[in-house]
Amino acid sequence: MKIIKLLILKEWYRSFFGSCITLFILITAANLISGFLRSSVTANEVLINYLLEIPSIFSKIFPISCLVASLFMINKLRNRNELTAIFASGFSRKSFFSTILLATLPIFSIQLALSGILEPFLKSSRDELMGASIYKFKNLKSKGLQASTVGTGKMWYKSDGYFLAFSKFDKNSNSLNSSIRISIDSENKINEIAESDQIQYVDNKWLENNAIIYSNLNLESFPEIKDSESNPSVIREHISDIIQIESDITTLNMVRLLQYILRLQKSGINVSEYMVMFLDKINTSLICVVFAIISGLSAFSPNRRGASFGKSIGFVFVFSILYWLIYSYLLELGKNSKLDVYISVFATTILFFVYISIEFYRNRKI
Repeated sequence: MKIIKLLILKEWYRSFFGSCITLFILITAANLISGFLRSSVTANEVLINYLLEIPSIFSKIFPISCLVASLFMINKLRNRNELTAIFASGFSRKSFFSTILLATLPIFSIQLALSGILEPFLKSSRDELMGASIYKFKNLKSKGLQASTVGTGKMWYKSDGYFLAFSKFDKNSNSLNSSIRISIDSENKINEIAESDQIQYVDNKWLENNAIIYSNLNLESFPEIKDSESNPSVIREHISDIIQIESDITTLNMVRLLQYILRLQKSGINVSEYMVMFLDKINTSLICVVFAIISGLSAFSPNRRGASFGKSIGFVFVFSILYWLIYSYLLELGKNSKLDVYISVFATTILFFVYISIEFYRNRKI
């Protein structure tokens, strides 16, 4: 039985790597040609952008390659009559699919590492590699709270009891420039507004420098207005929190991204787009396993009748296009809060699981 498992694994990985190499060459050629045809970027920028995009390319290649691997492996064994011999020798369908599952586990781990760790790491290095030229490539553009500046040119953040807006965080002086703090009471009424040139972090506390403070705004009397050169602020966030708030989320690994999302969620900010981004990393890894199993269902018909290389190619092509079109559409619905984020990300995967379960139940006696 060990020899049979090794045979299945060898054929599966041979088809998988063959598919990866073929798709990678095709995508690389298309990527580089389209880049070199652009007049607004240099050849050096095109190559750097391509290198930064490699993890993202493989994230799209791996699920299709898993689909191809199982399909072509079964087709090859079937054409050589080895599939029939394997099952006639007493090797069960359960053992066959367990072997396919075993083959996909390293792919699952690599896919998760690529999308959750390596891709964010490379994007965090883009400023050093490309500088301002990152704005010439759509795939490198920042995402995060800096995109929600409420038309003021400032970054807004909501915490428990106050809103905070600032134009820039200066890491050298640990200060927030051109800041506005809006404090609210227990009834969610504004009770104080502080406008300051700078809020600086000194001795584990924030100080509002050159501030104009409007207080008692929630009372019926006229507000109190005072100037202060150095006023202790009610801000509770640490330096590390401010850095995370200002972060481009495409540069955050999966752990930091989840922390970022939970912090925003706690502050009452809509995190649908960011949650979809996080869950998508998990689902694209999980779909590698699902695709390998679903294309392996043809093993329930081990004879060669109706099996052809052309049909296999056609199935992969049509299935891949339909899947990515539907999946992309559902992701957009989730990002725009028109659909629950978990449904938008995992709906197609769950449907595949249901289909696989039905097929296993139908063929449970085989």
